[in-house]
Amino acid sequence: MQVVSYSIATTKSLKDRETGEWKENTEWHRCVSFNKTAEHIGMNVEPGDLLFLEGELRTRKWQTQSGEDRYTTEIVVNDFPRKLPKYFSKNGSQQAAPAPQPQQQAHASPSQPGHLEQPPVEAYGFDDDYPF
Repeated sequence: MQVVSYSIATTKSLKDRETGEWKENTEWHRCVSFNKTAEHIGMNVEPGDLLFLEGELRTRKWQTQSGEDRYTTEIVVNDFPRKLPKYFSKNGSQQAAPAPQPQQQAHASPSQPGHLEQPPVEAYGFDDDYPF
């Protein structure tokens, strides 16, 4: 069974009512995909790609090597994410001006933010002992 774990960033642009300036709020989300979806992501998605993806939220409990209980919430992406053209991104070289309305974007990232601890692959509860 193939498993790929990755992070995406969603950035929301909001206009400050007092100053009139646009401000960005970025949040990081853990994602996990399996089998064909994992293979597709590994072969076709690069860091910084703008993606449209759908999934379900799942919270898992796991233990650190020192025996501490930890919890992680992640998006289980079961369908192939679609890449969006770079002009949808504020940072894309093809976009002439920033979008005037608030928007949300998802960017793929190869690394986790420093403050998040990645659960071990064993925490997914998979084994290689197949009944067939």
